[in-house]
Amino acid sequence: MIVVYLENLHHQMYEEKLNLEREYQKKDILIKDNIKFVQALVNTLDENFESFSPREVDQENHLKIEALQEEQERLKTEADGLKEKIADLDHSLTELETALKAARESKNSYSEEEDLQEKYKVYKQKILEIQETEQQHIAKNLHDSVLQNLTNTIHKIEICSKIMDVDTVRCRLEFQAILKSVRDIIQNVRGVIHELHPVYMDEIGLDAAMKKEVSRLRKSEILNVSYETLGESIELSPIVSLGILRIVSEACDNILEHARAKHVFIRVKYLEEKVVIEIKDDGVGFTINNIQNLEMNDGSEFGIFMMRERAYLLSGKLEIISDPGKGTKVIAELPIR
Repeated sequence: MIVVYLENLHHQMYEEKLNLEREYQKKDILIKDNIKFVQALVNTLDENFESFSPREVDQENHLKIEALQEEQERLKTEADGLKEKIADLDHSLTELETALKAARESKNSYSEEEDLQEKYKVYKQKILEIQETEQQHIAKNLHDSVLQNLTNTIHKIEICSKIMDVDTVRCRLEFQAILKSVRDIIQNVRGVIHELHPVYMDEIGLDAAMKKEVSRLRKSEILNVSYETLGESIELSPIVSLGILRIVSEACDNILEHARAKHVFIRVKYLEEKVVIEIKDDGVGFTINNIQNLEMNDGSEFGIFMMRERAYLLSGKLEIISDPGKGTKVIAELPIR
Protein backbone atom coordinates (compact mmCIF):
# COMPACT_ATOMS: atom_id res chain seq x y z
CA MET A 1 0.00 0.00 0.00
CA ILE A 2 2.78 2.42 0.96
CA VAL A 3 4.79 1.50 -2.14
CA VAL A 4 1.80 2.17 -4.43
CA TYR A 5 1.17 5.54 -2.74
CA LEU A 6 4.82 6.56 -3.08
CA GLU A 7 4.94 5.43 -6.71
CA ASN A 8 1.83 7.50 -7.53
CA LEU A 9 3.27 10.51 -5.71
CA HIS A 10 6.56 10.11 -7.57
CA HIS A 11 4.69 9.95 -10.89
CA GLN A 12 2.71 13.12 -10.10
CA MET A 13 5.82 15.04 -9.00
CA TYR A 14 7.74 13.91 -12.08
CA GLU A 15 4.90 15.02 -14.38
CA GLU A 16 4.81 18.38 -12.58
CA LYS A 17 8.55 18.74 -13.05
CA LEU A 18 8.25 18.02 -16.78
CA ASN A 19 5.48 20.63 -17.14
CA LEU A 20 7.59 23.21 -15.28
CA GLU A 21 10.60 22.44 -17.46
CA ARG A 22 8.50 22.91 -20.61
CA GLU A 23 7.20 26.24 -19.28
CA TYR A 24 10.72 27.31 -18.33
CA GLN A 25 11.95 26.50 -21.84
CA LYS A 26 9.18 28.67 -23.32
CA LYS A 27 10.11 31.56 -21.00
CA ASP A 28 13.76 31.14 -21.89
CA ILE A 29 12.97 31.28 -25.62
CA LEU A 30 10.83 34.42 -25.08
CA ILE A 31 13.66 36.07 -23.12
CA LYS A 32 16.20 35.32 -25.85
CA ASP A 33 13.83 36.59 -28.57
CA ASN A 34 13.16 39.70 -26.48
CA ILE A 35 16.89 40.38 -26.15
CA LYS A 36 17.33 40.07 -29.91
CA PHE A 37 14.36 42.38 -30.58
CA VAL A 38 15.64 44.99 -28.13
CA GLN A 39 19.08 44.83 -29.73
CA ALA A 40 17.54 45.30 -33.16
CA LEU A 41 15.61 48.37 -31.96
CA VAL A 42 18.71 49.82 -30.30
CA ASN A 43 20.59 49.50 -33.59
CA THR A 44 17.91 51.59 -35.36
CA LEU A 45 18.14 54.53 -32.93
CA ASP A 46 19.83 57.81 -34.08
CA GLU A 47 23.14 58.21 -32.31
CA ASN A 48 22.45 61.92 -31.89
CA PHE A 49 19.00 61.36 -30.43
CA GLU A 50 19.92 63.19 -27.22
CA SER A 51 21.46 66.16 -29.00
CA PHE A 52 18.58 67.03 -31.33
CA SER A 53 14.86 67.41 -31.07
CA PRO A 54 13.36 63.94 -30.68
CA ARG A 55 11.81 62.40 -33.73
CA GLU A 56 8.62 60.39 -33.57
CA VAL A 57 10.23 57.16 -34.78
CA ASP A 58 13.01 57.28 -32.22
CA GLN A 59 10.54 58.17 -29.49
CA GLU A 60 8.37 55.21 -30.42
CA ASN A 61 11.37 52.84 -30.53
CA HIS A 62 12.50 54.05 -27.11
CA LEU A 63 9.06 53.31 -25.70
CA LYS A 64 9.12 49.85 -27.29
CA ILE A 65 12.56 49.17 -25.85
CA GLU A 66 11.42 50.21 -22.37
CA ALA A 67 8.33 48.01 -22.65
CA LEU A 68 10.37 45.10 -23.89
CA GLN A 69 12.90 45.54 -21.10
CA GLU A 70 10.10 45.58 -18.54
CA GLU A 71 8.66 42.44 -20.16
CA GLN A 72 12.12 40.87 -20.06
CA GLU A 73 12.44 41.57 -16.35
CA ARG A 74 9.04 40.01 -15.73
CA LEU A 75 9.92 36.95 -17.83
CA LYS A 76 13.26 36.60 -16.08
CA THR A 77 11.59 36.79 -12.66
CA GLU A 78 9.07 34.14 -13.71
CA ALA A 79 11.84 31.98 -15.23
CA ASP A 80 13.89 32.23 -12.04
CA GLY A 81 10.81 31.21 -10.04
CA LEU A 82 10.28 28.21 -12.32
CA LYS A 83 13.93 27.25 -12.04
CA GLU A 84 13.69 27.37 -8.26
CA LYS A 85 10.56 25.20 -8.28
CA ILE A 86 12.27 22.69 -10.59
CA ALA A 87 15.28 22.53 -8.25
CA ASP A 88 12.94 21.97 -5.26
CA LEU A 89 11.14 19.22 -7.16
CA ASP A 90 14.46 17.58 -8.07
CA HIS A 91 15.42 17.57 -4.42
CA SER A 92 12.01 16.19 -3.39
CA LEU A 93 12.14 13.51 -6.10
CA THR A 94 15.59 12.40 -4.90
CA GLU A 95 14.30 12.06 -1.34
CA LEU A 96 11.16 10.32 -2.57
CA GLU A 97 13.19 7.85 -4.65
CA THR A 98 15.25 7.00 -1.55
CA ALA A 99 12.07 6.46 0.46
CA LEU A 100 10.55 4.44 -2.38
CA LYS A 101 13.63 2.21 -2.61
CA ALA A 102 13.51 1.59 1.15
CA ALA A 103 9.77 0.85 0.96
CA ARG A 104 10.31 -1.63 -1.88
CA GLU A 105 13.13 -3.36 -0.01
CA SER A 106 10.92 -3.48 3.09
CA LYS A 107 8.08 -4.93 1.02
CA ASN A 108 10.40 -7.56 -0.50
CA SER A 109 11.76 -8.35 2.93
CA TYR A 110 8.22 -8.68 4.27
CA SER A 111 7.27 -10.95 1.35
CA GLU A 112 10.37 -13.07 1.95
CA GLU A 113 9.49 -13.25 5.65
CA GLU A 114 5.95 -14.34 4.76
CA ASP A 115 7.38 -17.03 2.47
CA LEU A 116 9.73 -18.18 5.21
CA GLN A 117 6.85 -18.29 7.70
CA GLU A 118 4.80 -20.36 5.25
CA LYS A 119 7.72 -22.73 4.65
CA TYR A 120 8.27 -22.94 8.41
CA LYS A 121 4.63 -24.01 8.87
CA VAL A 122 5.07 -26.67 6.20
CA TYR A 123 8.29 -27.89 7.82
CA LYS A 124 6.61 -28.10 11.24
CA GLN A 125 3.76 -30.10 9.74
CA LYS A 126 6.20 -32.40 7.94
CA ILE A 127 8.17 -32.95 11.14
CA LEU A 128 4.99 -33.84 13.01
CA GLU A 129 3.94 -36.19 10.20
CA ILE A 130 7.28 -37.97 10.11
CA GLN A 131 7.37 -38.24 13.92
CA GLU A 132 3.89 -39.75 13.95
CA THR A 133 4.77 -42.16 11.15
CA GLU A 134 7.96 -43.20 12.94
CA GLN A 135 6.03 -43.81 16.16
CA GLN A 136 3.48 -45.94 14.31
CA HIS A 137 6.29 -47.90 12.69
CA ILE A 138 8.06 -48.51 16.02
CA ALA A 139 4.75 -49.42 17.71
CA LYS A 140 4.05 -51.97 14.96
CA ASN A 141 7.54 -53.49 15.32
CA LEU A 142 7.16 -53.72 19.11
CA HIS A 143 3.74 -55.32 18.76
CA ASP A 144 4.72 -57.79 16.06
CA SER A 145 7.99 -58.90 17.61
CA VAL A 146 8.65 -58.00 21.24
CA LEU A 147 5.07 -58.12 22.52
CA GLN A 148 4.20 -61.39 20.81
CA ASN A 149 7.42 -63.01 21.98
CA LEU A 150 6.79 -61.86 25.55
CA THR A 151 3.22 -63.18 25.44
CA ASN A 152 4.49 -66.51 24.13
CA THR A 153 7.14 -66.62 26.86
CA ILE A 154 4.53 -66.04 29.57
CA HIS A 155 2.47 -68.96 28.22
CA LYS A 156 5.51 -71.23 28.30
CA ILE A 157 6.33 -70.18 31.88
CA GLU A 158 2.73 -70.95 32.91
CA ILE A 159 3.04 -74.40 31.32
CA CYS A 160 6.31 -75.00 33.16
CA SER A 161 4.75 -74.04 36.48
CA LYS A 162 2.00 -76.64 35.94
CA ILE A 163 4.14 -79.57 34.77
CA MET A 164 7.25 -78.90 36.87
CA ASP A 165 6.50 -81.70 39.36
CA VAL A 166 4.85 -84.03 36.85
CA ASP A 167 7.09 -83.96 33.75
CA THR A 168 10.58 -82.62 34.45
CA VAL A 169 11.89 -83.56 30.99
CA ARG A 170 9.22 -81.56 29.20
CA CYS A 171 9.74 -78.75 31.70
CA ARG A 172 13.44 -78.63 30.79
CA LEU A 173 12.58 -78.47 27.10
CA GLU A 174 10.14 -75.66 27.71
CA PHE A 175 12.82 -73.73 29.64
CA GLN A 176 15.15 -74.13 26.68
CA ALA A 177 12.44 -72.67 24.43
CA ILE A 178 11.90 -69.83 26.94
CA LEU A 179 15.64 -69.11 26.93
CA LYS A 180 15.63 -68.87 23.11
CA SER A 181 12.54 -66.67 23.22
CA VAL A 182 14.19 -64.25 25.67
CA ARG A 183 17.26 -64.03 23.46
CA ASP A 184 15.00 -63.27 20.49
CA ILE A 185 13.30 -60.56 22.52
CA ILE A 186 16.67 -58.99 23.39
CA GLN A 187 17.65 -59.07 19.72
CA ASN A 188 14.35 -57.48 18.70
CA VAL A 189 14.72 -54.75 21.32
CA ARG A 190 18.21 -54.03 20.04
CA GLY A 191 16.76 -53.72 16.54
CA VAL A 192 14.17 -51.20 17.77
CA ILE A 193 16.89 -49.23 19.59
CA HIS A 194 18.96 -49.28 16.40
CA GLU A 195 15.99 -47.86 14.49
CA LEU A 196 15.54 -45.12 17.07
CA HIS A 197 19.20 -44.19 16.94
CA PRO A 198 22.23 -46.17 15.71
CA VAL A 199 24.51 -45.93 18.73
CA TYR A 200 27.70 -46.54 16.72
CA MET A 201 26.90 -43.61 14.42
CA ASP A 202 28.23 -41.09 16.97
CA GLU A 203 31.48 -43.00 17.37
CA ILE A 204 32.63 -44.18 13.95
CA GLY A 205 31.17 -41.73 11.40
CA LEU A 206 29.12 -42.18 8.24
CA ASP A 207 31.45 -44.29 6.11
CA ALA A 208 32.04 -46.90 8.81
CA ALA A 209 28.35 -46.85 9.71
CA MET A 210 27.47 -47.49 6.06
CA LYS A 211 29.82 -50.46 5.99
CA LYS A 212 28.10 -51.86 9.10
CA GLU A 213 24.75 -51.40 7.39
CA VAL A 214 26.04 -53.23 4.30
CA SER A 215 27.36 -56.00 6.56
CA ARG A 216 23.91 -56.29 8.17
CA LEU A 217 22.30 -56.65 4.75
CA ARG A 218 24.80 -59.30 3.66
CA LYS A 219 23.91 -61.39 6.71
CA SER A 220 20.43 -61.77 5.30
CA GLU A 221 22.00 -64.15 2.72
CA ILE A 222 19.40 -62.92 0.24
CA LEU A 223 21.23 -59.98 -1.27
CA ASN A 224 24.60 -59.60 -2.89
CA VAL A 225 25.45 -56.05 -1.77
CA SER A 226 28.10 -53.81 -3.35
CA TYR A 227 29.15 -50.50 -1.77
CA GLU A 228 31.46 -47.71 -2.95
CA THR A 229 32.23 -44.07 -2.27
CA LEU A 230 33.32 -41.47 -4.82
CA GLY A 231 35.05 -38.15 -4.18
CA GLU A 232 36.87 -36.96 -1.11
CA SER A 233 35.06 -37.96 2.06
CA ILE A 234 33.70 -34.94 3.96
CA GLU A 235 32.89 -34.73 7.65
CA LEU A 236 29.14 -34.13 7.58
CA SER A 237 26.93 -32.81 10.33
CA PRO A 238 25.42 -35.59 12.50
CA ILE A 239 21.88 -34.88 11.26
CA VAL A 240 22.91 -35.18 7.57
CA SER A 241 24.92 -38.36 8.23
CA LEU A 242 22.01 -39.90 10.10
CA GLY A 243 19.63 -38.86 7.32
CA ILE A 244 21.80 -40.61 4.71
CA LEU A 245 22.01 -43.77 6.81
CA ARG A 246 18.22 -43.75 7.37
CA ILE A 247 17.52 -43.35 3.64
CA VAL A 248 19.88 -46.21 2.74
CA SER A 249 18.43 -48.45 5.48
CA GLU A 250 14.87 -47.69 4.44
CA ALA A 251 15.62 -48.33 0.77
CA CYS A 252 17.39 -51.62 1.51
CA ASP A 253 14.63 -52.82 3.88
CA ASN A 254 12.14 -52.13 1.10
CA ILE A 255 14.30 -54.16 -1.29
CA LEU A 256 14.49 -57.07 1.20
CA GLU A 257 10.74 -57.12 1.79
CA HIS A 258 9.29 -56.32 -1.63
CA ALA A 259 11.77 -56.23 -4.53
CA ARG A 260 12.72 -59.92 -4.79
CA ALA A 261 16.16 -58.69 -5.87
CA LYS A 262 19.46 -60.58 -5.89
CA HIS A 263 21.92 -57.71 -6.24
CA VAL A 264 22.02 -54.26 -4.65
CA PHE A 265 24.50 -51.52 -5.46
CA ILE A 266 25.00 -48.61 -3.03
CA ARG A 267 27.07 -45.54 -3.89
CA VAL A 268 27.80 -42.39 -1.85
CA LYS A 269 29.24 -39.60 -4.00
CA TYR A 270 30.76 -36.50 -2.35
CA LEU A 271 30.53 -33.34 -4.45
CA GLU A 272 31.51 -29.77 -3.60
CA GLU A 273 28.12 -28.66 -2.31
CA LYS A 274 26.13 -31.88 -1.90
CA VAL A 275 26.18 -35.61 -1.26
CA VAL A 276 24.50 -37.91 -3.78
CA ILE A 277 23.30 -41.33 -2.61
CA GLU A 278 22.34 -44.03 -5.11
CA ILE A 279 20.70 -47.36 -4.23
CA LYS A 280 20.06 -49.64 -7.20
CA ASP A 281 18.56 -53.15 -7.29
CA ASP A 282 17.73 -55.75 -9.95
CA GLY A 283 14.33 -56.62 -8.49
CA VAL A 284 10.82 -56.73 -9.94
CA GLY A 285 10.47 -52.93 -10.12
CA PHE A 286 7.14 -51.10 -10.36
CA THR A 287 5.35 -48.37 -12.26
CA ILE A 288 5.76 -44.91 -10.77
CA ASN A 289 4.02 -41.79 -12.04
CA ASN A 290 3.83 -39.54 -9.02
CA ILE A 291 5.95 -40.09 -5.94
CA GLN A 292 3.71 -37.68 -3.99
CA ASN A 293 0.61 -39.88 -4.31
CA LEU A 294 2.21 -43.29 -4.65
CA GLU A 295 0.11 -46.24 -3.47
CA MET A 296 1.50 -49.78 -3.58
CA ASN A 297 -0.26 -53.08 -3.02
CA ASP A 298 2.59 -54.42 -0.91
CA GLY A 299 2.82 -51.47 1.50
CA SER A 300 6.24 -50.34 0.28
CA GLU A 301 4.96 -46.79 -0.18
CA PHE A 302 5.60 -46.28 3.55
CA GLY A 303 9.37 -46.64 3.06
CA ILE A 304 9.29 -44.39 0.00
CA PHE A 305 7.32 -41.79 1.94
CA MET A 306 9.85 -41.87 4.79
CA MET A 307 12.82 -41.49 2.44
CA ARG A 308 11.17 -38.61 0.60
CA GLU A 309 10.29 -36.78 3.81
CA ARG A 310 13.80 -37.21 5.23
CA ALA A 311 15.34 -35.75 2.09
CA TYR A 312 12.81 -32.90 2.12
CA LEU A 313 13.48 -32.00 5.75
CA LEU A 314 17.21 -31.89 5.01
CA SER A 315 16.56 -29.43 2.12
CA GLY A 316 17.37 -32.15 -0.38
CA LYS A 317 15.44 -34.10 -2.97
CA LEU A 318 14.70 -37.72 -3.74
CA GLU A 319 14.12 -39.34 -7.14
CA ILE A 320 12.93 -42.86 -7.83
CA ILE A 321 13.41 -44.51 -11.23
CA SER A 322 11.66 -47.83 -11.76
CA ASP A 323 9.89 -49.99 -14.34
CA PRO A 324 8.29 -53.40 -14.00
CA GLY A 325 10.93 -56.08 -14.45
CA LYS A 326 13.79 -53.57 -14.64
CA GLY A 327 14.58 -52.98 -10.98
CA THR A 328 14.55 -49.73 -9.04
CA LYS A 329 17.01 -46.89 -8.55
CA VAL A 330 16.75 -44.42 -5.66
CA ILE A 331 18.74 -41.18 -5.96
CA ALA A 332 18.91 -38.80 -3.01
CA GLU A 333 20.73 -35.44 -3.13
CA LEU A 334 21.42 -33.68 0.16
CA PRO A 335 23.23 -30.36 0.62
CA ILE A 336 26.37 -30.62 2.69
CA ARG A 337 25.62 -27.41 4.59
